[in-house]
Amino acid sequence: MTYTRIVCVLVEGQTEEVIVRDVIQPEIGGGIWLQPVILKTSRPAGKVPGRGGVSLWKKIENDLKLLLRNPAFDLVTTLIDYYALPGDTPGMATRPSGSPYDRVRHVEAAIHEAMGRNPRLLPHLALHETEAWVLAAAERLATLTDVPELAKELAAVVAAAGGPELVNDGISTAPSKRIIKLYPAYRKTVDGPLAIADHGLSAIRQVCPHMDKWLTRILEVG
Repeated sequence: MTYTRIVCVLVEGQTEEVIVRDVIQPEIGGGIWLQPVILKTSRPAGKVPGRGGVSLWKKIENDLKLLLRNPAFDLVTTLIDYYALPGDTPGMATRPSGSPYDRVRHVEAAIHEAMGRNPRLLPHLALHETEAWVLAAAERLATLTDVPELAKELAAVVAAAGGPELVNDGISTAPSKRIIKLYPAYRKTVDGPLAIADHGLSAIRQVCPHMDKWLTRILEVG
């Protein structure tokens, strides 16, 4: 296949890298090549930069600036969890009191503003974690892990919240915390991406509107 557009995805860690490379890329279509780049968390002199995780907005900002300087990228976007996002990230201190969707969109817009409204930048935060997509694929996760009751228990969590992306960002109740509580052997970089891939992006997009809008905008890249 010939790829006519290159989209760079600044990802938070290895889990997100696997999701972009092995789950989203095979299904994205549209002649788009997704290039995941793991966030550099530290830059010690003379050493290889640390990768994964995020503790300060400045680290995100620095990487975005570097990536936007590369003219080969038609678009630079992000796949970073809204859960545990650094408090100094633009928009975090001024979030509205509306729905989680209103709040995350506010922060994404503030990031875009802080980066000079660069037309090649599409800030995206997974609401509340990429594990929300795993919650949407609970039946597949239960099958993969051979724990049948996991499907019903996670479905109840999603139903109580009103949707996978609405499972909140509490320190002990965020999506990943819910999964690990019910299934302590959960492997983020293996079980999650496999469940998402088996369930299929189209099915997950139907119940995860924030993720759906992000992928729609990527497909609109000119």
